[in-house]
Amino acid sequence: MLPRVCNYLAVSILCFALWRFGNAGPVGARESPLSLTGTTCNALARSLLWNVSAVLAMDHLFSGFDCTQQNAEVHIRTQTMSACTPQNSGCTHGTVLNIDENECLQKILEDLHYYRKTFGAYSNSELTKTVVRSIDDLMQNCFSVSVMDNPPAEESMDYQKSFQERLQLCKVLKGFNLRAITINRVFNYILAK
Repeated sequence: MLPRVCNYLAVSILCFALWRFGNAGPVGARESPLSLTGTTCNALARSLLWNVSAVLAMDHLFSGFDCTQQNAEVHIRTQTMSACTPQNSGCTHGTVLNIDENECLQKILEDLHYYRKTFGAYSNSELTKTVVRSIDDLMQNCFSVSVMDNPPAEESMDYQKSFQERLQLCKVLKGFNLRAITINRVFNYILAK
């Protein structure tokens, strides 16, 4: 009986290991751990947050409604918040917070790709010159990602024409503003170590 249990246990461990490390990821997925590169990542993350906040303050982009009164629409598919929340996030003093930096940075990078594609689809030069450029700078200088790695948006949309489209832009920008705050906090934590 004992040899059967040992054999079963050994086979189970082997199967789990093969499954865990043998899963194929999406094409272009990173095999090596991510890390922040460059010495200007904190400044670029702050610039991103500032640019998103500045675009949100442009009343002419949101004519017909008060954007500050709208709810944020956050991209949750990447699960960035759960990946970047410390596992031991109690309020005790002197505790070192533990996060899986590789997973957290991967989720942030996925968010940046998503928002770059989303904002790139808007035919708005102010959005492109500020927010999209800040996303590009952050990806190129902190993650060593070429803008060429990001395919251009399939179609350009003129979101100035429709009330619903301007309202959607407001909500997505507010959601990205929250994500930019998260990015700043994560970068500050990782780079302070």
